[in-house]
Parts: sequence; C-alpha cells; structure tokens
Amino acid sequence: MELNGQVFTFLMTIVTGMLLGGLFDCYRVLRRTFKPKAFMTWLADLLYWLVATVVMFIALVFSNWGELRFYVFIGVLSGLGVYYKWLSLYAIRFFLGGISLIIALLKLLKKILFAVVIRPGLCFMKITVWPFMFVCKKIACWYQAHRLKPPDEKI
Repeated sequence: MELNGQVFTFLMTIVTGMLLGGLFDCYRVLRRTFKPKAFMTWLADLLYWLVATVVMFIALVFSNWGELRFYVFIGVLSGLGVYYKWLSLYAIRFFLGGISLIIALLKLLKKILFAVVIRPGLCFMKITVWPFMFVCKKIACWYQAHRLKPPDEKI
C-alpha cells in the first residue's frame, strides 16, 4: 500500500476511534439517565459492542479493504484519546441536553394529547351515557318500590 493510502487509513482509524468514543459516551449517558436493571445493562453492553464492531468493520473495509495493520490499532487508540481528552465533556453535555429536551417534549406531547383527545373524549362519553344512566336509575328506583317481598317465614 502506498504512503498516501496508509495516511488515509490512519486518519480514518483516528476518526473511527473518535466516533466509537462518542457512541460510548452516548451509551453512558443513556445508562445514567434511565438506570436499567442488570440484565438490560448486559444486553445494552452487548448491543454497544456489536455496533462498535460493525462501525469498525465498515471503517476498515472503506479505508483499506479490511487489512489490519499495527497503525490501525494505534489510530483507533489515538482517536479515543483525542476524543476523551478534548471532546468527551462537551459530548456528554450535548447528549444530556438532548435527552432532557426529548423527555420535555414527550411530557408536553402527553399533556397536549390529554387536553385534546382524552379530556374531550371523556366529556363526550359522559354526555352520551348520561341519558342511559338516568333511565337506569329510574328503573332501579321503580324496581325497588314495586318488587315483591319474600314471605315471612314462621317456624
């Protein structure tokens, strides 16, 4: 492989290492926010490593047809180091803000749904059912007044 191909591969592995660091920070923020149980944590860990493997495989195939060289490992580790040194704090803040925004939007959507769909639906149900309830109460009162009482038993 020529020198410019190796330099391109090395730069791609640095970028891949930074991307894997960003994915891991996103995963850490999600775990800290939602606090899953042990089994779900295990599944999420497995999913992260599967995604990381696929990302690394695609990056290697794209940059140098999947050849593993020593400088590929150095590039990935360098990318991780650069990411955690200079970008990790900002990425964590960004992810926390994004999750907070999504949660706030979901709460707002829930309130809008309740105000626009649920509450009018309940009012409609009350208005629709009221005549039937009125008639049922009248029938129940009439039945109570006119039912036959059991005969008194004498021993």
